[in-house]
Amino acid sequence: MTRPVLRFVAALLFVPAAGAAAQGSLSTLGFGYPVGGLSTRAGGTAGAFGEFDAITPHNPASLGGLTRTVVSVQAEPEFRTLKLSGVSERTSSQRIPLIAVGFPLKNGIGVGFSASSFLDRSYTMRTTGSAVIDGATLTTIDVLDVRGAIGDLRGAVGWQANERLRVGLGAHLFTGDNLVARERTFDDTLSFGSVLDSSRVTYFGTALSVGGEARLLKNLVGTLSYRLGNGLDARVRDTVRTRADVPNRAAASLRYDGIRGSVFAVSVEQVEWSRMASLGSSLTTARNATNWSVGAEVAGQRFRGLPMLVRAGFASRALPFSVTSAAVKESRWSTGLGLPIGGEAATLDFSLARAMRSMSGTGARESSWLLGVGLQVRP
Repeated sequence: MTRPVLRFVAALLFVPAAGAAAQGSLSTLGFGYPVGGLSTRAGGTAGAFGEFDAITPHNPASLGGLTRTVVSVQAEPEFRTLKLSGVSERTSSQRIPLIAVGFPLKNGIGVGFSASSFLDRSYTMRTTGSAVIDGATLTTIDVLDVRGAIGDLRGAVGWQANERLRVGLGAHLFTGDNLVARERTFDDTLSFGSVLDSSRVTYFGTALSVGGEARLLKNLVGTLSYRLGNGLDARVRDTVRTRADVPNRAAASLRYDGIRGSVFAVSVEQVEWSRMASLGSSLTTARNATNWSVGAEVAGQRFRGLPMLVRAGFASRALPFSVTSAAVKESRWSTGLGLPIGGEAATLDFSLARAMRSMSGTGARESSWLLGVGLQVRP
């Protein structure tokens, strides 16, 4: 790792619930990057369609009126570049951000189960240094390997009361772990062996969510949703070390479908990330975030008898975790494509997003490409 970036990484040292760690990415500070749990379809609109999407585990009301079973799985690798003082460092993350299944029952009731990424904090950092042992100065190589994530397991039910109204209720289980491993090796491997130290923190919390969707006008639909977070524990060897709360989330959105073959949406959310502050150390700042997005989906040329769906969107987000008073902000442009590869029985979705992140008060800039591939099967 080059010296300017190394000095910046050293400034981002913090102590989570157990052990210390450092990282060279603006998006994975604190407890990690808020992946969002969006389906690839919603990701193609930068999240604007998330509240209306039965696969995305945001608004349980979207399950109401589901007409057939749907199974969805997706992958979303991310490729990041951090720039500081004219020097850049590249990292990447491989994610499976969402697996979901939904199926209809009688009388307009739909049920859904999903496993999505809530926070992702995985990276590897390699540095060189020196140590004095018995009066001799030895070159050292330190490798810090962090594998951490918190997932959101949700079960939800939605009901379509009539053509104008849907409501829903969901239950969430937040669980995951954070494994930090440090290994030091010496150039003189014949005289000195390597040193390995590791720590593991596990997380457990719950939440409830409610939502509604109403047709306000002929071509205008609005939604409201709310997630009420309960306790969130950090445990080391089954012993609770720190306690906090799952962040509350409130969201609202509007969808306009008055133009044939086109749908437009705008969405805004408020997430109370500060409720997680006591889960870590005083060196990590957790702040509330207000995020908004706009997006569109337009029917394109026909493919195997059905139209392809072309998507685009823009989002502005405030990332939840940083150091001291410096805030990290993100703007994202997204595009996507939906291909009906099996008629109405299967759809292959693609999304491509360009995210730009910056930390106030520093010259650090991070750019990222996120590629989403999702498959929806409707047997």
